[in-house]
Amino acid sequence: MGSIGIEWVRQYHGLASNLNNTKPQAEGFYNTLSATRRFQWGDDLAWDQDFEQQGLGSPAAGTDTTWVDNVDMVFFSGHGSPGGFLFGVKTDDARAKPTEIRWGDKELEFIALDACNVLSVDGVFDRWGWPVFKGLHYILGFHTTTSDEPDRGRLLAQYLNAGETMRRAWIKACQDTENADTVWAYLRADTASTDTYNDHWWGKGSVSTDPYNPTVLVHTRGTC
Repeated sequence: MGSIGIEWVRQYHGLASNLNNTKPQAEGFYNTLSATRRFQWGDDLAWDQDFEQQGLGSPAAGTDTTWVDNVDMVFFSGHGSPGGFLFGVKTDDARAKPTEIRWGDKELEFIALDACNVLSVDGVFDRWGWPVFKGLHYILGFHTTTSDEPDRGRLLAQYLNAGETMRRAWIKACQDTENADTVWAYLRADTASTDTYNDHWWGKGSVSTDPYNPTVLVHTRGTC
């Protein structure tokens, strides 16, 4: 059985506008997916350094090997932008930035960033390119802005439990909760000897071996 963690932010303390539904959205995922539950951090206990690799950036205080890269899948719900995703307290600098991220060199295969514009296509490979993918299979996210709604995490987990592939589960959950103005997206890594396109959740279907040193990065998007 795979392991999961969640982080969510509602209270931004003036760093961004507050949100209403990030907690139920993330907890819906956490409490529904068939998985071993490892951590759930919200508001002032959700920190960007949990997602970052130690030794990168300034300050170089990343702790991903303890948290995000120590489980198989993570769901984050909060504000985002093409330059990363945002937190409400400055334990580091309150933004998890791709330049400070290296995912999958320990455990992480899948991450859902339920945040606006994180996977905006313009410059996406420069931002979330080869250095980020160190065994990671998928980043799930959005090309556009997205609504502050409570159900997407639960729906994603339900679809994964039912045996949908990772990509189809995300698309369906987005289509169930957004209108046609919203564009879902995912970024997927692969090699000649892996098959992440057909990845499922652990115990619900096939899961590819990890694409260490990927030779292919695929950005896919579509309207909800």
